[in-house]
Amino acid sequence: MTSLAFTHVVSPAWTEVRLERRGTPVPFEAWATEAPRNLLPGVDLAHRLIAAESAIADAEVLLIEHRAIAGLTAREAAALGLPPATDLRAVIEGDGNIALPGFRLSLTWQRVTGQPVLGAGRVGAWLRVGGAWRRLPSTLFEVAEAVDRLAAVPADDMAGRYAAIAALREVLPEAERGGEASARGLLGRITIVQADAFSLDLKGEGESLTLVPILHRSGGPAGEPLLPPDKQHAFGEDQFQRFSTARSVYTLGDGWFVVLAPPLRRALSELRRVASAPAATRRAFAAAPRAFLREALGDETDATVVEQVFQETEAWSDRVIGLGLWTKRVVPWVPLAPTDWFGPETGAAGTPTRPASPGVGIEVDGRPIPLGQDEILELQSRIEAAIGAGEESVSFCRDGERIAIPATHETLAALTRAEAALVRSRADRAVAATAPEALIIKPNEQEVELEEEVAPPRPAPAPGPPATLVTMPKPHQAEGIAWLQRAWSRGLPGVLLADDMGLGKTLQGLAFLAWLRDGMRAGIVPRAPVMIVAPTGLLENWRAEHDRHLATPGLGRCLAAYGQGLAAIRHREGDGRPALDVHTLSEADWVLTTYETLRDYDRDFGRVRFAALLFDEAQKIKSPGVRLTDAAKAMQAEFRVALTGTPVENRLADLWCIVDTVHPGCLGDLKSFSARYERVTDTEALRCLRRSLDSDIAGLPPLMLRRIKEDRLPELPPREERIRAEPMQGAQLAKYEDALKEARASARRGGALEALQRLRTICLHPEPDASVDDEAFISASARLRMAIAALDEIAAKGERALLFLDDLDLQARLVGLLQRRYRLPSPPMVINGSVDGASRQARVDRFQAADRGFDVMLLSPRAGGVGLTLTRANHVIHLSRWWNPAVEDQCTGRVLRIGQTRPVTIHIPMAVLPDGRRSFDENLHALLERKRRLMREALLPPAATEAERAELLEQTLSGSTG
Repeated sequence: MTSLAFTHVVSPAWTEVRLERRGTPVPFEAWATEAPRNLLPGVDLAHRLIAAESAIADAEVLLIEHRAIAGLTAREAAALGLPPATDLRAVIEGDGNIALPGFRLSLTWQRVTGQPVLGAGRVGAWLRVGGAWRRLPSTLFEVAEAVDRLAAVPADDMAGRYAAIAALREVLPEAERGGEASARGLLGRITIVQADAFSLDLKGEGESLTLVPILHRSGGPAGEPLLPPDKQHAFGEDQFQRFSTARSVYTLGDGWFVVLAPPLRRALSELRRVASAPAATRRAFAAAPRAFLREALGDETDATVVEQVFQETEAWSDRVIGLGLWTKRVVPWVPLAPTDWFGPETGAAGTPTRPASPGVGIEVDGRPIPLGQDEILELQSRIEAAIGAGEESVSFCRDGERIAIPATHETLAALTRAEAALVRSRADRAVAATAPEALIIKPNEQEVELEEEVAPPRPAPAPGPPATLVTMPKPHQAEGIAWLQRAWSRGLPGVLLADDMGLGKTLQGLAFLAWLRDGMRAGIVPRAPVMIVAPTGLLENWRAEHDRHLATPGLGRCLAAYGQGLAAIRHREGDGRPALDVHTLSEADWVLTTYETLRDYDRDFGRVRFAALLFDEAQKIKSPGVRLTDAAKAMQAEFRVALTGTPVENRLADLWCIVDTVHPGCLGDLKSFSARYERVTDTEALRCLRRSLDSDIAGLPPLMLRRIKEDRLPELPPREERIRAEPMQGAQLAKYEDALKEARASARRGGALEALQRLRTICLHPEPDASVDDEAFISASARLRMAIAALDEIAAKGERALLFLDDLDLQARLVGLLQRRYRLPSPPMVINGSVDGASRQARVDRFQAADRGFDVMLLSPRAGGVGLTLTRANHVIHLSRWWNPAVEDQCTGRVLRIGQTRPVTIHIPMAVLPDGRRSFDENLHALLERKRRLMREALLPPAATEAERAELLEQTLSGSTG
């Protein structure tokens, strides 16, 4: 037999690993098929490193990053033929004054006996001593890298030096605890930390309001300050207040230094500017800091950085509410738009169908204040002056009583809308009609404060596809478009389109908005902008889908109110607050923005009356009482549409909040809703709730439209689910029985999840690390035997499959195993949480474009279950199952979606017991099916509860279904 072995070469950028046969490298794509059994663990490890993007396969060589080499265990390194880790210690010593250019840091090596090692040379994760290479363990590698980064900082870059030392101080303690490194001299006596985020502490009120930054580290414990209390006080209330702009480094005493990351420094410089501004500007910053920070950081700054640099803590939110910066509500008291926007509705004889309107005005703290045009103009002038002077309110006399009108931009917006309503009502020459008062920023959480009723029929173009729609809608999409048109025409305030993922909600939303725009162009629907609010990552998709599905002019000119597009429409208000040009927003054809931008500029968006407002991925506004949700609810729109494939993610309150945004008051107040539907699971009550949402009532279209793939829509191919049960045997059966005994003997409270996890692991594979040949490895697991049996059938047909599995080590083992078994020309592709977005899409494109027959892709359920279209596969194998059936359905949805042309088969491998007792797999399947059914019938939250997990364990221990 020809001898094969791994060889390696150390280079500055990589460690090069080859599989060689007598000095001749074997092509990487043949490693899995050529390597003997004793080298297969190394081949599997290579695939795992590639999947984690820690290595690259290039022809005949595997290029492994040095950080990945340092992170290998002794067993993993041996599997690739790499030398063991060094036992040397690192000694770091500083020389000179850390604040002066001459400061230097040295790293030397010594043996465990303390004897210095001369001539040691480091290349990446390797240390060469006496002609032999030894690996650096991860902690030593990070220390050595930090020392090198410090050495590369220019002598005159003090901020860079402090940042580099801070990075070193972060990694040094772990190495010191393990006895692998020690610091001498000044470096061992100082503490340098780096901050990249802040929260606000608001001290005082009125003119004495002070903004104190509290430093944080993004990725650290939520809400936990970076500095101990005395150092935070020294920074926020002393050192930070001394300078007009933020510094790179602050000295806090006792050897403590804090370094500000560049984005944080720019953000805190803006805070220092605001801290010296009038009280009105300080209050505006305290209420909406991100609006200021977006401008300070620059619109080219990644949106994630803008979000992370300021942290909303509970203490800040409570203080903002206490100061009245968030909860003060002033709304225009005007008839709903069908009355004053479209003109009066008339009956058959031409008489108005609604009684006269009582007038216009504003409402302050629940009290309506009727106003004439002169009074509106006078109040606008007085409030603008009060805002400029930093005054809280102006006094207004009505019927002999003095009323304090808040001097805010919300009040100005309310007065502007009231004035516009008054002008339009006079121009109509018709009797004004009444409609429910639009108290659109009442939260409805403790009691129903706003119940927006169905309006009289609205003017609308003829139903049907809009003239600009070039994509032929599927039958269910045509039904959805007609439903949206009918809901508009019949006067519904808003609706929820909750179709399953992959059924084309975007197309339906665009077609509806295009139909409205057609009506505006024809003079049937009064002109007004429409707005789409979407997560940042989907903005470009909306523009692309618009251009794909709609012919010119489509929705008209798009105003991109996000990112760099904000610069063209932003200015500063009198109080210093960055604001958007309301006139530009009002004149736009369609506005595209993000939820975060809507939150930061809610005052400006709230001054625009939109014809229609569409919320994509509306689960973003599922949480009551948060600023983002409040901003969405505060918008003025004639009609609102929420799009989401998951109307209930965690609890039924998610559904309440989304519905209350599009149709306020429809589901009552949140407190009563939760008491009725959430405290006790009453499936019949939940079914009634669903029927109330998706059924015609009193001749009106339903508020919610939800179609799922299991409805067997005619445009989707048929689907079949195959349960593939196989009895456990040998080591798997023995370990399963042992796990049952341990679980029965364990009386520890809260141990149910741990016991279930162990049973789940054994049912997947009892010995995932076993160094055996492929057939023995497959035979050891009943579930894996069934998965391979399914793949054998799929390969014989020349079809493709997705295999969902959350165990990363088993993923890596299966890559080589599957390549060998099916003689694939290259290893199967893997998508898991370590694969970035660009690489993920590249793998999807390669899988979709490949013209060969059989192929299989391995995916983690959480990483590969959303955002991917993989319709070249028509088989899905759930090798490991998730507690949440919604996650599993999302995985199946990668294949079963529009664009799939072949029948889809879903394979469920299950490990069962040979004596007929119900196994863990069988009971888990029953639980998932029950929850799936209730999700569809009654909108039951999909996540497993503690009670359900306890029941699952009890049933598994007893061997029955209860």
